[in-house]
Amino acid sequence: MPRAPRIHIAGGLYHVMLRGNHRDAIFHTPSDRDEFERILGDALERYRSHVLAYCWMTNHIHAVIKIANQPLGRLIQLAASRYARQVQRRVPTTGHLFERRYRARVITDVEYLLQAVRYIHLNPVEAGIVEDPAAYAWSSHRHYLSGAGPKWLLADAVLRHLG
Repeated sequence: MPRAPRIHIAGGLYHVMLRGNHRDAIFHTPSDRDEFERILGDALERYRSHVLAYCWMTNHIHAVIKIANQPLGRLIQLAASRYARQVQRRVPTTGHLFERRYRARVITDVEYLLQAVRYIHLNPVEAGIVEDPAAYAWSSHRHYLSGAGPKWLLADAVLRHLG
C-alpha cells in the first residue's frame, strides 16, 4: 500500500522528528552534533528555512522548522543523507542510520507551537539526562535564555508569543 503524500504548506511550521534505526545512536561524539548542525544550517540556508526550536538527543532529533516555498522533505532529505554519509565513513556499521522517513506534524496554531517547543526543550529532562533544560548543551533552550544562537534559529518567533 503506498504511503500517503506529505502535506506541503509554503511558509508552514512543522514539528519534525527523526530517529536512529533500531533506536540506535545517531550521535556518537559531541562533534557529531556540531557536524549535524553545520549540515542542517547549510540545508536551511539553501531552502531559505529556519528552526524555531530544536533538541539533538543521542538517538533522535526534534525540531520546529519553518519552511519557505520548497517542501520540507527536500530539506530533511538533504540534511539527513549528508549527515548519514559522514557518520557511515567513521562508524563501522552497515545499513541505514535513520529509521524510516522522518515524521512531521503541521503546527496550525500558537498553542500547538508553544506545546511543541516546551516538549522539545524538556526532552532531555524527561529522559533523565539533566534536571534543568538549560544544562543540556544540544538544545535551543540555552539560546532562548541567552538571546544568542545560530543564524538559522528564530527564537524570537516563539518568544514574542510569551510576552
